[in-house]
Amino acid sequence: MEHQTPSQQLLKSRVWMEDYAEEADSGVVVLDKRRLSLFTGLLHVSWQNTKAVRDETTYKMTYGDKESWWFGLELCGTPYAFEDHYAAVIGYITEKGGKEDVCGFTIAHVDEGEKLFWFNGSLLKNKHVNGTEYEVPVAWMVDAEWQKGATKKDMSCMVGGSPIPLTDKERELVGTMVQVAEKVDVEKALV
Repeated sequence: MEHQTPSQQLLKSRVWMEDYAEEADSGVVVLDKRRLSLFTGLLHVSWQNTKAVRDETTYKMTYGDKESWWFGLELCGTPYAFEDHYAAVIGYITEKGGKEDVCGFTIAHVDEGEKLFWFNGSLLKNKHVNGTEYEVPVAWMVDAEWQKGATKKDMSCMVGGSPIPLTDKERELVGTMVQVAEKVDVEKALV
């Protein structure tokens, strides 16, 4: 079997360069299924997420299926790329020593125009503490230093950057999503 060297994508990743725990998020994965080489990589991703393999290996090494996507492509020699920015945080402005940071329980991603594109984690303020407390975030931050919470009950913060307030339109959209989620919770409780 031929020894495969790490791809250029892996060598410049934060997992490799900065010992980060996560590199990717599986909430948004874009794949060009016309590429035949992708098929082998996808088979590897699928295998990593079979119950036996994920319970024994994959999910012990990673936080869910997130990393299995690029692991599978890397291990099969299939070219791939990450977005230009590591995940942002979306949440609430906190102040320490005259500097504003953004803290929250939700990660976000920006598009090619540096605009807020997508977030995941929950509409709940902290889904690990309270399953009914919703709150619309006020700001996000990208390309600053992550300070991860010690446990899932502790907020993570991004510090040393500039908070970017959500636009009125973004706050209105997330507010509408919260209203729908609260309504679903009420209807679910009635069943």
